[in-house]
Amino acid sequence: MILEAVLILLWFGLVPYSIGMTFTGFMKRERDSFWMNVLCGYAGMFAFFEVLSLPLIFSRQPFHILKYSYGLIMLLWAGVSLFVNRKRIGRMTIGRIRKLPKVPWTIYLAVVLVAFQIGVYLFGMATDLDDSFYVASATTTLHTDEMFTISAYTGRAVGKLPPRYVLSPFPIMLAFFSEAVRMHPAVVAHTVLPIFLVGLAYGVYILMGQRLFKGDVRSTGIFLCFLSLVHVFSWYSVYTQGTFMLIRIWQGKATLAATLLPGVFYMTLSAMKEREAKGEWAALFCLMTACCLVSSMGIMLAPIMLGILTIVLGIVKWKWKNTLLALACSVPSIICTVLYILIR
Repeated sequence: MILEAVLILLWFGLVPYSIGMTFTGFMKRERDSFWMNVLCGYAGMFAFFEVLSLPLIFSRQPFHILKYSYGLIMLLWAGVSLFVNRKRIGRMTIGRIRKLPKVPWTIYLAVVLVAFQIGVYLFGMATDLDDSFYVASATTTLHTDEMFTISAYTGRAVGKLPPRYVLSPFPIMLAFFSEAVRMHPAVVAHTVLPIFLVGLAYGVYILMGQRLFKGDVRSTGIFLCFLSLVHVFSWYSVYTQGTFMLIRIWQGKATLAATLLPGVFYMTLSAMKEREAKGEWAALFCLMTACCLVSSMGIMLAPIMLGILTIVLGIVKWKWKNTLLALACSVPSIICTVLYILIR
């Protein structure tokens, strides 16, 4: 259990945080933000998995090639970033410790509410009919060492790759995480992954609250408490964002709704409002690619959101450079759309 705990903290904590510093190193406004580092790190990991996995899946390569190559590259990326930014880590750590006595009570209340929601995942388990594909695909991948060549429903070989899922191989990434932490895919999906994804979702809301209330920590805490209550009391439909977050966040479409689309929204605002936003645009590109990874709906919904924001913030304010950059960030979605049409 100690080894599994260390591996979980490594792959879901240290590695994404270290990778995120690659992006925040080029930012000015949120260079030392903990949650911006985490968001950029997960975006980078998801995006690179999409880019690396698709050629291997279409060429019918075994899963272990993807597993070892992706794992090695991520560890090297995180290690190099950790070494380059070693001074920043110490500065950020000391800065947070000094701010602890000034943290208002609203933040502590928000932490309690979020911890309660995470605790439900940790000590309980919710099942969903879509597990028959998501979890079963990851399990099938581990047992056969093949990707999308065996049906998760029947266990039989399929004649062609499933066009609806092959461009969004999030179950394959679940299989990788399962191997990385040495735990069964069902355990990783229902217990391990939700802890960090729920935390990431509220991390994005923290960033939004800080921008919305201009750095007022107390108001940000109230904002988080309000959102927590909205999510807890959102079981009036199975399609609400709160339901996706608190019932089945391990599924790709739920990860899209709970974490990535809010991340795209926030990062677009940050990129278009900053004069020099190299880090923000790079992170936005990775977030758009990550949306393609988790769900086929992300291939369409993410560029639609980005397009609307571009019209409002780019064309209206006559910032044509931002419009071109937003179009460049949509390239992964465009490529996946073309591929879907070709293989359909």
